Amino acid sequence: MNTKQLGKSNVKVSDQIFGCWAIGGTYFTGAEDEKSIAAIREAVDHGITSLDTAYIYGNGHSEQIVGQAVKGYDREKLTIITKLWKTWMAKDLVETACDQSLKALDMDYIDVYFIHYPSDTGVPIADTMEALMKLKEKGKIRCIGVSNFSKDQLMEACKYGQIDVIQPCYSLVWRFLDLEEMDYCIQNQIGIISYCTLAQGILTGKFNKDTRFSKEDGRSRAPLFQSPYFEGALDVVDRLRPFAQKYDVTLAQLSIRWVMQKEGITAPIVGAKSPAQVQDNRKASSFVLSDSDFAAIDEISKAFAYQLPRFKTFFTAK
Repeated sequence: MNTKQLGKSNVKVSDQIFGCWAIGGTYFTGAEDEKSIAAIREAVDHGITSLDTAYIYGNGHSEQIVGQAVKGYDREKLTIITKLWKTWMAKDLVETACDQSLKALDMDYIDVYFIHYPSDTGVPIADTMEALMKLKEKGKIRCIGVSNFSKDQLMEACKYGQIDVIQPCYSLVWRFLDLEEMDYCIQNQIGIISYCTLAQGILTGKFNKDTRFSKEDGRSRAPLFQSPYFEGALDVVDRLRPFAQKYDVTLAQLSIRWVMQKEGITAPIVGAKSPAQVQDNRKASSFVLSDSDFAAIDEISKAFAYQLPRFKTFFTAK
């Protein structure tokens, strides 16, 4: 795996980042701790040395699994990413939240600490950033990121400290990042590590128009999984099949590779719940799309993604 520098920081990430959301067990279903640990070790053993988790992924459970999985590995060769949840953004709570994550991870420092979402309770971003900058001075975190922020929210955060990276939702069927934040980040040397690279499974090709999700599965409520958007996204998948066949790769590998080659994206986050899924994901790093094929896929993607309503988030329509 290649590594890339994250913004203006001295933190580097692998060209794919292992996503630990699914292993938390509170949004997706079907994760098993032993398989999750094996999947993380499979990833690290084969060069996917950057791991993205968050407190809210199982209220610390995902962080605990990450900590268990990497026990015995050289900490300096890993890039550990976690996130500050909305209820802990007040100035006097930030360090407590960070310490809680450090305890769950069983580590002395976090490489990238994200503000997971903008505050919805009126906490000034200046207060949160002040506390985060103090954590950076203490060596508890190495760099600061913001997740799910608009361009205006990102610019406001940048007034109070160095933001090295953002984490937006981004894939071939979800591209609101292109509207504003992408150009700003490129111009200001801010890294982008994107999540939902496979649109929570849509881009794997394993779903069809009759697929339904249980009420326990968060996808049963996500706007992209509702009609007519779900059917439209599946039509995009069908149009991608000839490209996957041309490169002798899966639809998932094709979709990951496209994001990897997108200008401005530092690295995509890709989740896995088993070693076999990690092995499949890794193959996206072993081929390159031609310029003409990248552009053709881009046009297929835009025809759908640029026509979507401006949903509040991937998980909430309004």
